Amino acid sequence: MRHMYGIELAIPAGKMPGFYAQVIHKIGDHVNVFARDKLLFIVENEVERDKLAAILQKSNMLGDSFSLLLLPPQAVIDEVGDIGFVTENGHTLVYADQVTLFTADKDSGSPDDRWAAAEQWKEHVKGTIPQADQEDTIYLIDSNLTELAEGIAKAYKVKLRFLTLPLS
Repeated sequence: MRHMYGIELAIPAGKMPGFYAQVIHKIGDHVNVFARDKLLFIVENEVERDKLAAILQKSNMLGDSFSLLLLPPQAVIDEVGDIGFVTENGHTLVYADQVTLFTADKDSGSPDDRWAAAEQWKEHVKGTIPQADQEDTIYLIDSNLTELAEGIAKAYKVKLRFLTLPLS
């Protein structure tokens, strides 16, 4: 999982298509764009984000910016449209401020308690990222439901570990 940045292109009214093409060409010459999703440009680091923002600001085309998480291919997301999107080239990204990521400690609680907690989380989890054999599954939950996840864990005596940015 990697932390990424997205900046939306805001096309001002009255600009000629050639102006738009010039800006896109300039971005291609000066910014290492990881992926695009329609008018959203996705870059891998703050340096590229700042270069992209400067070009778009100078052209009066700077739109909203987003902190994103690039999910690994093994991620299983129920409804990605609720928390993110899939790019034109097949990368799944989620909005970092809309999700909380956590793992459940396999050494806490009994096996039955861990199973019961996981069953209750399933009702609220937006997705999971399976890990290698000995690693804990990473759960993605709506950031507004963090206390709920903690409450379920507490009820079943399962310890949670919340993951924080940067993840790469």
